[in-house]
Amino acid sequence: MKAPSFVPAISEITPDDVGRVAGLEAVMLHWTLGCGSSESSVESLVSERVRRIREDFGSAGLFVERGGEVLGFLVYGPKLHFPKADEYPVGPLDDDAVLLAYVEGDFRACRRLLVRMLRDLRQRGVSKVEAISSDTGASRHVPTRLLMESGWRPVRSGVLRGRPYTLARTDLGSAVEVGELARGLIGRVKLPRLGRSPSPGAIAADFKNPREILRESGGRESGAGVFSITSPPSS
Repeated sequence: MKAPSFVPAISEITPDDVGRVAGLEAVMLHWTLGCGSSESSVESLVSERVRRIREDFGSAGLFVERGGEVLGFLVYGPKLHFPKADEYPVGPLDDDAVLLAYVEGDFRACRRLLVRMLRDLRQRGVSKVEAISSDTGASRHVPTRLLMESGWRPVRSGVLRGRPYTLARTDLGSAVEVGELARGLIGRVKLPRLGRSPSPGAIAADFKNPREILRESGGRESGAGVFSITSPPSS
């Protein structure tokens, strides 16, 4: 019998993985508005949605495991598969961009998953990736802090049901640029500290609010809590 490997390995999420990746079902139900709920079981609904995304796009996400233990996962794909995105007042999303719906795990796992996603998408010719991130660490959302610290930039901010969200984007550019971004991400991965973890909604004192970044970039508030960068006049 082959002994389990204790080297972290990243794999694509398949319909058969849905039941063993904890948290995946809740994330998929959130971003797909119930996966077109029917009398089928939740696992069956999510497995079917994963199958559809893979057929349409080639991949629905990634997960990382070590010794049989899942350490984190990431969900992404064309925005049409995640209709929940239309409810957030941070749009419109770029039609050519892939939507990163969620990433979970400690900072090391999340950043390694992000690096793998960016490399895979760049090889497939994708030029932009966007995410609707939570500034306060809301469940089933990518933390804004993680993306800002990973080189993404804020495009637009808005408030939904009293909670602030940010549309974040990263441009993949050339293979060389993606390689440099990947090396930067891996270089910033830190070993977890022992001790009590901060609360999920906590933001470090040195974390710069995306609205401050947008304001410094010449953005303006356009009402209804939406803050965006003003498009430059056409020449």
